[in-house]
Amino acid sequence: MDFLERLIDYMEGLSFMPSDIKIGLFDENGNSVAIRPMPSAINERYVEQSKIYPYSFQVLVHNKSNFMAYEVSQKLMSVLDMIDEGLIQSSNNSFKLVSIRCITTPNFVQKTGYGYLWTMTFEAELFIEG
Repeated sequence: MDFLERLIDYMEGLSFMPSDIKIGLFDENGNSVAIRPMPSAINERYVEQSKIYPYSFQVLVHNKSNFMAYEVSQKLMSVLDMIDEGLIQSSNNSFKLVSIRCITTPNFVQKTGYGYLWTMTFEAELFIEG
C-alpha cells in the first residue's frame, strides 16, 4: 500500500511545508516535519474480503520559532482534516481514501536544543479492495 508515500507527496506540495518530510524522526538540528505511523485496529471487514483500513499517524513539526511551529501545525490541520477524498490517490490502486480526521489537535511537546516541537494526530480511513 502506497498511502504514506502519497500523503508525503501531497504534504510536500503545500506552500507552507518543507520540501522534505521525514518518516519517523524529525531533524533535531533544523526546521522539519516528520510523520510517524501509529497502530490502529481494523474493525470493518466485508464478505468479499475488502475492508476499511484505519491508518493513524502522528505529525511532528519542529521549528526554530515556536510561533512558526504552531502556525505550520494549525495550517496543516486545516488542510488535512476532512480533506477531499480525491486529493490523495494511490498510484498502484492499493487504496481509496475515504477520509482523514484530526484526532488530536496541535499541541506543544517540548523545547529542543534547536527550537520547538509541536505534534498532532490524524486517522485516515482507507478502503482496501478484497
